[in-house]
Amino acid sequence: MKLVLFDIDGTLLNTGASGVKTINEVIYKKYGKQPNYDVKEIVGQTDKHNFDLIYKSVFNKKPTTKVINEILKDYLAALPGEIQHQIKNKKYRTLSGIENFLKELSKQKGVVLGLATGNTEGAARIKLEPAGFNKYFAIGGFGWDSEDRAKMLAVAVKKASKKYKYNFKPEDVFIIGDTHHDIMAAKANGYHSAVVLESSLADKEKLLRAAAELEAKDFTDIKLWFMWLGLTPDPKGVKKGSYIMPASAIEHVFFSRTGIDEESLKKFRIKKYEDLESGTLW
Repeated sequence: MKLVLFDIDGTLLNTGASGVKTINEVIYKKYGKQPNYDVKEIVGQTDKHNFDLIYKSVFNKKPTTKVINEILKDYLAALPGEIQHQIKNKKYRTLSGIENFLKELSKQKGVVLGLATGNTEGAARIKLEPAGFNKYFAIGGFGWDSEDRAKMLAVAVKKASKKYKYNFKPEDVFIIGDTHHDIMAAKANGYHSAVVLESSLADKEKLLRAAAELEAKDFTDIKLWFMWLGLTPDPKGVKKGSYIMPASAIEHVFFSRTGIDEESLKKFRIKKYEDLESGTLW
């Protein structure tokens, strides 16, 4: 079986920065102070990390568990209204090709879909509801499962293994996101990684250095995505793992950027990517 886990913001859909606007408004209404932080600090991170950072930007200290849970409650109450506001202003939209991709992918035998998002589960469901995407995702890893995105992904895989009574191995897991955080978290666990570029939310330099197995503008080319997932055979008919005649353009580009072929990559999966001998990515 294969487990395909999707990020939400910038990957499945764009919500007009509804999450950022909602948490800022919640903090202001609750404390009468405007948060002061760089949005780049929270892109691709988990809600648990972001709420702590935003609170600290106001009070210069971390919130207690009680305080953060109160903020979360207010956030979830306010988020649906902000989503509706973004829909009205036509700022809420799904990424190109994603509806058809999810529909076709869900028909594949031996393929399980799930979420791998920094949103809390409540926020994730609220954001997905207008697009009608909740039906595709029975399980997931969420921003309250762990502040660390790599650990959050591992939680998602554990949930899937339990629900579907199948022990998903690292090579069975495919992570689709839009920032270098998604790629790094995937590689820390030995999972496959791909990114979509349409939303343009990511730091392009860090995204390049993180070197996902696949970079695609959007989801309109289903054949390309199915080749990466191993659901469509390579037209050249060459066994994956060979660089002399790469199985696909994906492996060729990955090798040209990193000097690492598929077989070598397997050896690295026993370590965290940032601990490789070549040093840190940045």
